Amino acid sequence: MKALLSTLKRLDRIYDQLDLLNFRAHKELLPKNKRLSFNYSYLNKEKTRLTNLMLNQVIDLRVPEFALNKTIHPQMIDKALKLKNIDENHTKQKLKRPSRNRKVNKLKQLIEMIEDENLNLCHGYLNQIYVILLIHHLLPLDLRKEPYQAGELLRDNDFRTKLLQFDYDRYLYQEFKPENYLRFLIYTRVNRMPDYVKSFDARDIIPEAAECGFSGIAYEISIDGLKECYVTFKGTEVNVDYTVTSRSKRFEKAILETYKDWDYNVNAILVGSDKNLSQLRVAQDFMRYIEDNIAPKTLIYGLGHSLGGHFVQTLQLMDNCFDAGYTLNSAPVNLKLIQHVKPTLFSEHTWQKLFELTDDTDNVKYITKDLRQQINRLLPHDYSQIINEVFEQDMTQVFYELPFTIWIGQKWEYNLNNWKYPFKNHPRAYLNSGEIHAYQHFFEQLFIYLSSSNSSRQVIRNSISFIRLRTKLLRENINDPKTAKYLFDYSNYLYQSGAFKDRPQKISQEFIEQNSSVIRGSLQEWPFLKSINTGMLNLATYFHVIDGAKHFLNRTPHKI
Repeated sequence: MKALLSTLKRLDRIYDQLDLLNFRAHKELLPKNKRLSFNYSYLNKEKTRLTNLMLNQVIDLRVPEFALNKTIHPQMIDKALKLKNIDENHTKQKLKRPSRNRKVNKLKQLIEMIEDENLNLCHGYLNQIYVILLIHHLLPLDLRKEPYQAGELLRDNDFRTKLLQFDYDRYLYQEFKPENYLRFLIYTRVNRMPDYVKSFDARDIIPEAAECGFSGIAYEISIDGLKECYVTFKGTEVNVDYTVTSRSKRFEKAILETYKDWDYNVNAILVGSDKNLSQLRVAQDFMRYIEDNIAPKTLIYGLGHSLGGHFVQTLQLMDNCFDAGYTLNSAPVNLKLIQHVKPTLFSEHTWQKLFELTDDTDNVKYITKDLRQQINRLLPHDYSQIINEVFEQDMTQVFYELPFTIWIGQKWEYNLNNWKYPFKNHPRAYLNSGEIHAYQHFFEQLFIYLSSSNSSRQVIRNSISFIRLRTKLLRENINDPKTAKYLFDYSNYLYQSGAFKDRPQKISQEFIEQNSSVIRGSLQEWPFLKSINTGMLNLATYFHVIDGAKHFLNRTPHKI
């Protein structure tokens, strides 16, 4: 058993090193950054060696508990075999050589190889072996003597990110109760074992949760007599449920889940309308259920990534639900949305003052230090118990320059030294208020158009149809100077943010007269449209999701 545990620990470390290597490779894709050397070949070979060793050790393992419960050993072998199969399939994978032997192409190939490793899946199966050992009392425990302190887990960076990631990876643990994974996670972070763990899944408790796309899970725990409840809210991320055996049904479910989240994102956060309040209503119902069903005097902590961070902040502002909270790359609070849901939160005078402070009638909307102080003086509390950690140039930060959006609590911004990341998180430097409002209106109209969609195919088909209609409208109005300016300014902002490699040009009169098709004409007049930088779009997504964002958090933040 000792040898097996040593191998598991070393294999887990290899997965972590591959994960960090993936982050460094993404970072190094950008120009003008310091280059690093990578040793992927060594890590890959060591991973294969340790996987084979671990499988043999699991097969050869003999403990008295196997005779008492004949399901334990086959379960462990099954997980080890799955890791072996992932490794073999990766080894067989034939990746194309870069067409040009440039360093950037080698980095792209490196990222492709690491992503083919399926690290989240590997971590999942490895953790399942640990969970099996833990629940059958086969895992030797090295408990510390000092008792657990309140909020210790909340302050642990790895615990927070792994608990948030678990909401995306729960399909890996279907044969285990969530409580079992949480016991293992708690032990690995604080070297104490919980006396009690119970989970509450919003979709099991509130039927409307799945219907509107809301996802949240709460964990009530007791460690050394201290009672805490961690409530996690899932963000907007394409999430594939591999428990659904049919590929077409998996695709259908993933598209619909993503569509429901974006329907809320656009209407509630981007626009601040009352057209889709269902997810927030369910979140409130879920919190009321938690408060009514956990032990008295339990400390409640809220955690959320992206859209989930929006729920933590919004619920705290409206209902003061949490004793403390943490968000990662969070979407903001929209005050117009709050007014629709809880108009009595402020007096009419205070609402008017808040809207004046956060509007963009002066064609600028930055939350400066002075403006933030003015906003905070109008709020019921200072909310300093809410920590919002964010990659400074994360794409969600553009939402904070929309009218009537704020954050509550503390904001800790992270970045790297001596690197250049082109994404511009201050669109106000490129777009005026009219252009921002047109951007909001475009997406509002898109989701009105999609509201009759009942399947993934309808969502895709109706999205394409809407784009065609808007392209036709653009063609008909392209000779309007305002339309031409808006189109150029949007394109210039995307270029400056790295989404295009070539600089856009302003539309000429010749373009207006000679081109009946906006798309065909644009490709002639604006060759930059052919230069879309998919690599930059992938980077922006990677640095937003937990897998990429977590690697910024071991640096010193800029606290706002």
